[in-house]
Amino acid sequence: MSVRAESMTKGEAGDRVRELDEAVLALKVTRRGVAGVDGWVRAVRRAVGLPVEELARRLGVREREVFRMEDSERAGTLGLAKLKGAAEALGCELVYGLTPKEGTLAGMAAVLEAGREQKRAEARALRLKEAKEKRREAAAKSWRAKQRERKAEEWRMYWEARQVARPGGAMIQAPKKVCETPWWREHMRRELKKRLREAGIRLR
Repeated sequence: MSVRAESMTKGEAGDRVRELDEAVLALKVTRRGVAGVDGWVRAVRRAVGLPVEELARRLGVREREVFRMEDSERAGTLGLAKLKGAAEALGCELVYGLTPKEGTLAGMAAVLEAGREQKRAEARALRLKEAKEKRREAAAKSWRAKQRERKAEEWRMYWEARQVARPGGAMIQAPKKVCETPWWREHMRRELKKRLREAGIRLR
């Protein structure tokens, strides 16, 4: 049944749902019409005027088993096999079905399909987000690699610039260039020290 349902086209499934909704509608009407029935076995037996003794004889059981069966049906604990046997003994056919608590089967199918579509949309959004994060991480990784290469190149060029060749081919490291102090700055420094000594202030 489930394999067949899954292999249906949308048109076939729609037709099947409409057929079931028609059957469900009939069941709902019947249920409303017999809302006060105290169990089908007892109701039918009394309606046709069949004594308990006769029904027990047809079923091949004792009379108390018939009463127990009717009570079990009213309590909702009677199995389908026994209910079918009772129906045949009463000259009836057992018919049962499932009806939605609210709405129709078509409405239930629409709600379920909407839920599945929502889950598919959320899954697509999650895949797009993960792909975007992967691209962002790949771009950041590439940028960091380029930065390392650039710094390595800068250091290489720096050390090449600080090395000079001796006549014999050996390499020596050139001293760092020291900026000379301007004469006016040295003059101001000496003058400041002189003024501080005159004021009795000594610098360490």
